[in-house]
Amino acid sequence: MQKYSIIQYSRSILPFFFLLVIIASVGAQNISFQASSDARQVVIGNTFTVSYTLKNADPSDFTPPNFKNFQILSGPSQSTSVSIINGRKSQEIGYSYVLQPKSIGKYRINPASILANGKKVQSNAIQVEVLKGKGNATTQAQIDQEIGKNVFVKLIPNTSEARIGQQIVLDYKLFTKLDINQYNFVSEPEYPGFYAQEMRQFNNRPVQEVIDGEQYTTAILKRVALFPQQAGVVTLDPALLRVQIVVDKTQAQRRSFFFRPKTRPHNLRTESLQLNVLPLPDNPPATFTGAVGKYQLSSLVDRNRLTTDDAVAVRMTIQGNGDVKQIQSPALILNDSFEVYDPKIIEEITYESQQTLYGKKEIEYLVLPKYPGRFTIQPEFTYFDTDSLRYVTLRPQRHALIVLKGSNKTTTIAPTTTQDIPTEDIRFIQLTTNLQKNKTAFFGSIPFWILLILPFFALGGTVVYKRIQDAKLNIDPVLAKRNRAKKLVEKRLVNAKKYLGENKSHPFYDEISRAMLGYVCDKLNIQTADLTKDNVQEKLRSLDVKEENINQFLEIIKNCEIALFAGMDNSAAMQATYDNTLDVVTNIEANLM
Repeated sequence: MQKYSIIQYSRSILPFFFLLVIIASVGAQNISFQASSDARQVVIGNTFTVSYTLKNADPSDFTPPNFKNFQILSGPSQSTSVSIINGRKSQEIGYSYVLQPKSIGKYRINPASILANGKKVQSNAIQVEVLKGKGNATTQAQIDQEIGKNVFVKLIPNTSEARIGQQIVLDYKLFTKLDINQYNFVSEPEYPGFYAQEMRQFNNRPVQEVIDGEQYTTAILKRVALFPQQAGVVTLDPALLRVQIVVDKTQAQRRSFFFRPKTRPHNLRTESLQLNVLPLPDNPPATFTGAVGKYQLSSLVDRNRLTTDDAVAVRMTIQGNGDVKQIQSPALILNDSFEVYDPKIIEEITYESQQTLYGKKEIEYLVLPKYPGRFTIQPEFTYFDTDSLRYVTLRPQRHALIVLKGSNKTTTIAPTTTQDIPTEDIRFIQLTTNLQKNKTAFFGSIPFWILLILPFFALGGTVVYKRIQDAKLNIDPVLAKRNRAKKLVEKRLVNAKKYLGENKSHPFYDEISRAMLGYVCDKLNIQTADLTKDNVQEKLRSLDVKEENINQFLEIIKNCEIALFAGMDNSAAMQATYDNTLDVVTNIEANLM
């Protein structure tokens, strides 16, 4: 009886099992990936939408086709919808593009692909026919040319010729006769050979201007401060913008949350721009540390009266319209009556004023007087004036110091013998003397022979030293620079590691940048003024340095420039930069051995 009931139970559950299998197989067959278009025919100059819909699967790795005959105006726009009907759940995920044909003809849009539940599936292909309209606009080129007469963008610098380190203010300026709803930058120049910093404070209100007898509405869309780092003619690539041109002014006048103006997308491309960067004059003063532009200098001391036991802090404030981050701290030149310690940067900021980028740098020097007396301290700072085209040295007010004699405390030296120090104040005086003749004669003794041979050793050492010095003078200067390149870069990397441990971002990247640029200048015998990316690549390739090491070297320089410009404080990025620098120097040295 029990056996029959089990068989009966299995027969009753068997239909449900097959039903589940059927449902699962039906669910698997319901996975679909379809392509569709809202137009099979489109007039040249108009737009249409292509959509890709995935049903009942989890998507990943969507790969669209190559829309080579069309211009992508927007997309991919992604949408998701989920519905539950009679307890059954279904979902759709869509990807859509807004396209504009480039020319007349019949075109096939190839299938797209996607991973659905881990399995790769493809959509169907789409056929689109592009027709000639009845209007005057027959091709996209003619449409762009017609719009280009009424709206365009220019790159306008405040000067086309500048010195190394001089600030150039570059404006992206829009000229239009049409209503522009919005704009966005698709691509910008990379500013090769410049430090670039985008400015935020500028007047972007529309202004009416007459250009070649035509009236335009103009506005500044973007402003960038550029600081050239190398001499020569530099070409900036064109910038690409996408603007939305209002084509329905009726809707534009009643714009609200529910009524948006009807717009037409259009791409604008600027002309390329050439900037001529001139080198600085030769033979700068010893106090010149790289400042170019217009600067002011002020200084103060924290005390005017002190003793030889005290130290005085001298603070210099440098302020001007150049890149203060690249200015090295000027040396505080004093006589040998003072001991001057290495300066430290107290503050370094950049700000905007009167549509120009300015910077301020505060540097503090710690000075220790050696002797008492009356002294004066007068800091100096030299910069290259871009108006007068000459080096200008600033000397603020003198600071008078009165130095008094301090405590002059000296450190006593502990006795080096193990003899006990007597506890009595006065030792017992011996009344008798016992003199004995020294039994060892000086002539022929060890001290005698040492004193006899010592002059000959001294003479031989002098001859050897002189030959070494003469050999150093005869070394090829280029070879000498190459030999010391590794020592200099190791010295700077020691400083960089110290700043890394202290999490000081700007000094760290500054040391790394100086280490790498100084290393390549000495190793490849390149003058700093001639240092370019192409020059470095060519020299390293001529020495059979691996391409990956060359790219790694250039990437480090680029990262340092970005960090010095943007103020990167990421300790992980600093550690990675330090490790990469060690690797690339080690690899280049091993390659050149």
